[in-house]
Amino acid sequence: MNMKKPVFLAALLALSVSAMAAGVVETETLTDVRQINKDGFNIESNKYAFSMAVYKESLYVGTLNIRKLPGMWNFFSGSSAKRVTDGAEVWRYDSDGTWTRVVNKGLGSRLNLGVRKMAAIKDCLYGVTANHDEGMEVWRTCDGTKWERPAVGGFGDKENTSGRGLGWFDGFIYAGTENRKQGAQLWRSADGDHWEKAAERGLGDKGNWWFSDFAVFQDRLYMGTLNVKGMQLFRTADGKSFERVFADGPDKRTDMAAMKLQVFQGRLFVSTMDFFRGFDLYVTSDGGHFERVLKNGFNDRHNGYLWQMEEYEGRLYAGTYSHHLPVPSGAFSLLSSADGDHWIVENDNGLGNPWYYGIRSMAVFDGKLIMGTASAEYGCKVFEAEAKGQ
Repeated sequence: MNMKKPVFLAALLALSVSAMAAGVVETETLTDVRQINKDGFNIESNKYAFSMAVYKESLYVGTLNIRKLPGMWNFFSGSSAKRVTDGAEVWRYDSDGTWTRVVNKGLGSRLNLGVRKMAAIKDCLYGVTANHDEGMEVWRTCDGTKWERPAVGGFGDKENTSGRGLGWFDGFIYAGTENRKQGAQLWRSADGDHWEKAAERGLGDKGNWWFSDFAVFQDRLYMGTLNVKGMQLFRTADGKSFERVFADGPDKRTDMAAMKLQVFQGRLFVSTMDFFRGFDLYVTSDGGHFERVLKNGFNDRHNGYLWQMEEYEGRLYAGTYSHHLPVPSGAFSLLSSADGDHWIVENDNGLGNPWYYGIRSMAVFDGKLIMGTASAEYGCKVFEAEAKGQ
């Protein structure tokens, strides 16, 4: 379904870099760290820069849209969003410094409260949504302007309330779902139009509520889960048979979820969610044996998970989710490493923004590191940074 032309034209908003919030931050390895959007793209209900992808020489950012702070409970709990959202948006950022809104109002359903993941696959840009009422959707554009929905209604199961993992492997697009009733499902498609179920019921454990992030490593597709008894990690060589690499968390059951899978310098990194002791970060060279390189939130238990990782100019950068009470407070940390084993703290105060508790999305665009933030109270901020000595 394409956006109607009048709606699109009305949504066309150009925001110049000169209008962005003032303030430039320097870190150990980054310079000229600055905000490049207006908070929430001038819409306070755009709380998260939920997802990012580079496509056709532009950067795309999908939002989480929640009107007021109490509505965040509906989001976290997976309950109805009928009264708390105006629908997810997608914004395009071009190298001339302008932002343009290309999707609003949930692309035809305001109950699409957020675009969790986006990925450029073959010649198109895909996204998966969170929709707690009607079931998650798959979105697609093949020109950056006209958008359609090749899959709606949670692939026929409204309990598939959110798309989690999204990626490409061995000729198929893969989408992982969140399903708190029957366990996570995995769907795949060769063309983006026709989808088939590749796995269901949490691959034998309905406690696996979602298949989260994906990564291709040594000719296998890896995917992690959320499980209150401890996260699990699976891999497959053909998308049909799956091997459980580990269960009950790599070392401890309080590692309840795999948050980000990232390949860096020939090794696979897996970050975790641990609200009790702080996140852990594991690495493997062979896909089977994991070593913990960061633990207990990197000495800050408030760092509940390592939310995002991105390689930039030979370093691996990582952003945390920091949880404090009351809920809206907390300031994320930005970490980095040149080898994946030895890490430094680039910044630990949310780049000067104490009400922004997470780096939710990251990408490299136009030679810069882009970081999108999350807040329960205020509109999302998007930052760019350059490597020192670049």
